[in-house]
Formats: sequence, structure tokens, C-alpha cells
Amino acid sequence: MHRPVDAGNGGRMKNFVVVVALLLAAACRTPSSVTPLSVPLKYKTMASPAEIPTLPACAAISRVDVEDVRDDKAIGKRYVQDKPGAVASVTASNDIAAWAKEGFETTLTKAGAPVGTKGSVLHVRIEMITTNENVLHRAGYDGRIALALELTPAAGGPACWSDHVEGSSENYGYAGSIENYQETLNHALDRAAMRAFSAPAFRKAVCSCG
Repeated sequence: MHRPVDAGNGGRMKNFVVVVALLLAAACRTPSSVTPLSVPLKYKTMASPAEIPTLPACAAISRVDVEDVRDDKAIGKRYVQDKPGAVASVTASNDIAAWAKEGFETTLTKAGAPVGTKGSVLHVRIEMITTNENVLHRAGYDGRIALALELTPAAGGPACWSDHVEGSSENYGYAGSIENYQETLNHALDRAAMRAFSAPAFRKAVCSCG
């Protein structure tokens, strides 16, 4: 015995397919513009434990001082791929120096030199932060940070060590994602710090610069 075709179910299925197709088309559409974005920087270690260098047992840092010396306080730009006029600025909504200070103190602790007991002072000057968010259907992110570093005796005096280091990182995901910006810049900061802590001259000075 043949059962009659349920025309109602067939119609609903057709409508469902149409809706899904429209949603997919909207998701794949390249935006025509982007808007300015303000990012709250929140530090979280992105480097794996194996990447963080272990400092000598004699290493000691009494405090970390960070200064943001950039003239342009923006941290980057957003743009739509292949649309030169579709560009918007990206800024930080909180204290960048405080963010970098937390990052360095955390990485020093993980490297075996907790901050605040004795030893030298690590001075960090933030000279450049830049990010690029390339928006298409999703977005590609890249970030770069440049720092000037010095170790000085806690009691004052000439620097025992100084250097310039940079760190960079890439990311991918949804456009305008605060989390993607945070991860990208946190990883760039981690890499800059690890580059400094891996330098033989730093590893020697951090034990002898009282």
C-alpha cells in the first residue's frame, strides 16, 4: 500500500535548505568596511613551558620597570583585503605598560627568577607595537613588539647590560576578535622576553648586577 507524500514536510525541508544556503552565502561575503576597535590587553602566557629558558640559579630581579615611549599610541590597524579605503585603527583600552610589566614578571618567574626579593632592576621601554588584521571571510592577524631593555643595580648606577629585542606572532579567526588580538600580542611579548632571557650576556649580567 502506497502512503501519500507529506507535502508539508517537503516544503519545510526546502525552506530549511534555502535558509542554510543564505546563511552560508552571508558568512562568505567579504565586508565592505571595518570599524575602529579598542582592545583591553590582558596578559596570559602563550609560550609553552618547554620554550621558556631556565635562568641560572643565581639570577635575581628586584623589580621590573616598564615605560611606554611610543609617540603613536595606536596598536595597529584593521583593513579589508583588496579594498585600500577600508581601514580602521586599533587602540588599547587599558595601560600597556602595566600589561607588559605583568608579562615580564610572569615570564621571569616561570624562568626561575621570581621578582621582588633582591638583585638588579630590569628596565623595559616599549618602542613599538603594531598589529595588522586582514579581513576577508575570516581574518588573519599579525603582531610585532620592539623593546629596549636594561639591567641596572638596585642601588643605582650604570647599566650592567642593555639590548633591543623584538617578538612577533600570527593568528587566524573571526574578524574583530578581542581574544585573537590578546593572544597575538601576548605571544609576541613572550617571544621578545624569551629572546632577551636566552642571551648569554643577559644570563651573566642577571647574576652579577647587584
